[in-house]
Amino acid sequence: MIIIVFLSIAILMPVLAYLLQPLANQKALVFLFTILFFGGFIFNFTSSHPFLGSWVNATESEAVSYAIKNDEELDDFLISRYLNNKRSKEDSFLLGTQIFYKSVELGSFTSAESILKIIQKSVGENFQPLIFNLLADLRDAKYPTVSNAKILLNIESPNNCQLNSLNFFASIPNGPGVNIASKQFESPDISKPLILDKDSALVRGFDIPSAFLNQETIKIEAEAKCDKQFFSIFKSLDLGYSKNNQDELFFYANEWLKKEQ
Repeated sequence: MIIIVFLSIAILMPVLAYLLQPLANQKALVFLFTILFFGGFIFNFTSSHPFLGSWVNATESEAVSYAIKNDEELDDFLISRYLNNKRSKEDSFLLGTQIFYKSVELGSFTSAESILKIIQKSVGENFQPLIFNLLADLRDAKYPTVSNAKILLNIESPNNCQLNSLNFFASIPNGPGVNIASKQFESPDISKPLILDKDSALVRGFDIPSAFLNQETIKIEAEAKCDKQFFSIFKSLDLGYSKNNQDELFFYANEWLKKEQ
């Protein structure tokens, strides 16, 4: 934008010099042309849908770059207008993700968090799964050790059971109706702990590491399939007491309840 201002001044200097000449005989024509030219120039660069670039967009782009460089929160009104200038929600989302990943790349996590909030308001719920991906990328960059969070499951087989498979479902009570983990183990080796981690998630970003980060209390349901019988068990785990982003549960043989089919 500064370059545009200097170029405008440079263009205007000879025009002003001509208009100030007492013997110039085309002043009216030159003045009219100058008014039309710079009027169109200003209209174009302040329009939300310009023919050649936009002064408004240039100003907003500079404000975004400055905020990211200084790891500041992005102005809600300015960025919302910047995103909404795009022709579709998809284009707005793509522009928002470019700003987001630039913030993450520079370690400007305050800026990244603020643009995420603005993106959510600008594009709506249809992009929620993609926003969960952005949240996961932000979390993994800001808290790299949390991304490796896991729950160890120590299993004893139900009594009189030839164990064929185990299913585990982890959820947040009174939370969204989506499990944060779901995993099936066929012919499991229960001589060592089984593991639930971010790879067990149905939706990336709404997962075990996020539950650790937010110190949630989670519910874990286990289902055991034997040759002719099914068993189940429920456990609760308060991650607020976990250490080193790891916790474990024990499922004892006498705790399994027979499940009617």
